[in-house]
Amino acid sequence: MKIAILDGYVDEPTCLGVPPYLSTYPRYIAGALTYCGIPEESITYTTIDGFRKDEREREKVTTADIVFVVAGLTVPGRYLGGTPITAKEIEEIGKLPSFTIIGGPLQFGFSMKGGTLARKLDLSGYNLIVKGDIEAAAAIVAENILNEKVLPEGTVRFQRTAKEIDRIAPAGAFIVKEHPNFPYIICEIETYRGCERKKHCSYCTEKFYGNPEFRTIEGIEREIKELFNCGVKFFRIGRQPNILGYLGKPSDSDFTKPSPEAICTLFSRIREIGDIKTLHIDNVNAGTIDAFPEESEKALKCIATYDTEGDVAAFGLESADETVIEKNNLKVAPEGIEKAIEIVNRVGGFKERKNGLYKLLPGINFLVGLPGETKKTFEKNRNFLKKIMDKGLLLRRINIRQVMVFEGTDIADMVKKPKTKYKKEFERFKQFVKEEIELPMMKKVFPTGTIIKDVLLEAYDGGHTLGRQLATYPILIRIPEKLPLKTMIDIAVVGHRERSVIGIPYPLNINKASLKLISFLPGVSKRTASDIILKRPFKNKDEFLKLFPELEKVVQYITFE
Repeated sequence: MKIAILDGYVDEPTCLGVPPYLSTYPRYIAGALTYCGIPEESITYTTIDGFRKDEREREKVTTADIVFVVAGLTVPGRYLGGTPITAKEIEEIGKLPSFTIIGGPLQFGFSMKGGTLARKLDLSGYNLIVKGDIEAAAAIVAENILNEKVLPEGTVRFQRTAKEIDRIAPAGAFIVKEHPNFPYIICEIETYRGCERKKHCSYCTEKFYGNPEFRTIEGIEREIKELFNCGVKFFRIGRQPNILGYLGKPSDSDFTKPSPEAICTLFSRIREIGDIKTLHIDNVNAGTIDAFPEESEKALKCIATYDTEGDVAAFGLESADETVIEKNNLKVAPEGIEKAIEIVNRVGGFKERKNGLYKLLPGINFLVGLPGETKKTFEKNRNFLKKIMDKGLLLRRINIRQVMVFEGTDIADMVKKPKTKYKKEFERFKQFVKEEIELPMMKKVFPTGTIIKDVLLEAYDGGHTLGRQLATYPILIRIPEKLPLKTMIDIAVVGHRERSVIGIPYPLNINKASLKLISFLPGVSKRTASDIILKRPFKNKDEFLKLFPELEKVVQYITFE
């Protein structure tokens, strides 16, 4: 019996699975199969990109007896590391002669971009369409195979528990070695899922997962330890709607009361596992910080103590318009977000950093096309950002997206066309953010001379190489020369754009570097770069400064090997 797992990639508010991210879904499927007794050697894994480009990866799927397909984008974006599975590919794979199973956030509807109504796909070619949890379906399939029973068919709902995830998550770690990007992958880690709020945001799909059910610290630790032993060094504690809600205490508020002790224990025990290169988070509910500032600050201090630099606490502001907030039952008013930004700046934006990244900074999300939106909404959003700038607060990320509408959410009864009616105002707002907020903020967060470590070189753009850290919301780095892809280097920031920085390899070998790279060193003109090339090689710093005494500040960026 050959079983293949095809990762079509997912992108949810609480789970990212487009490379270099590896979501929980395929690992859980593999874990459920092996935990129930299916041998590891019977299970193969590949991604949709591997399926498209590599005949050997394609054969894993086309020659399998059973194929699991994971798919679904509920917050689609632009991707550098991979291209999610398309509707046409989903339908074609369902026609394979093998027993085909499909699941994931696709169950809520399918679309490849925001500002649309998610639609139902024709999945009639699949033997089993999973509602609920595909890993629970995998456990039933495994048991039926081993007991020689008929496999379930049709559209069936399966449900798993947090205790089951604690058992199966470590067992599925072995598939990471089959990922085309391995070892350069960052694994999403679940602490819990489901939203604690009694009434949800109008557009929310997290409510479909039910009330929060927490995994144990020990279970999470075992999973990360197993992944680490398989060669994974990059982790994001991202599969939950609010990290401050983990093991939180019930309250009279719309939010659970944070448990700083539990969060400190979790993050400290993860860091004790070994030489972890990235330990980051994703979602933080600013409403929790607003309701419980003291407990939240303690928990965030713990995260900022044990995480790795460059971390982002992503807040869902969505809108600074009170009418939009009320109509869509959004999480928090602008004043609450402002308080949350101040607290994260205080605990994670410490001034004693040298030339590395800030430890933990806030990010904010805007959602366009919500009911109640008017022309003044965009003005209020601008004023909010101006206030943050005037206060000297740092923002690591500003994300602007258009709402996607799913059947069963409150917004589905409120709008027929999710796109904004105010296209001109929307475009002006994006331009304002790009020019007046992002560029000056970029210079504050990544000042010239900042060293960014372990940058994965992913793609070419003309004569540039594009790279990112394996991190939560990593900054895009443009290196003005073609360098070997799928390698990791350190870079020094030498310039800024609205949503990216310009970087050069650090330290730069001055005796071998190209004219182009040398001319990007701070304070070095093209003419000086030409002189450097004519007069090299240099034995050491003293010899270099004897010829170029005006370049004392450049020495920190270069090596003479």
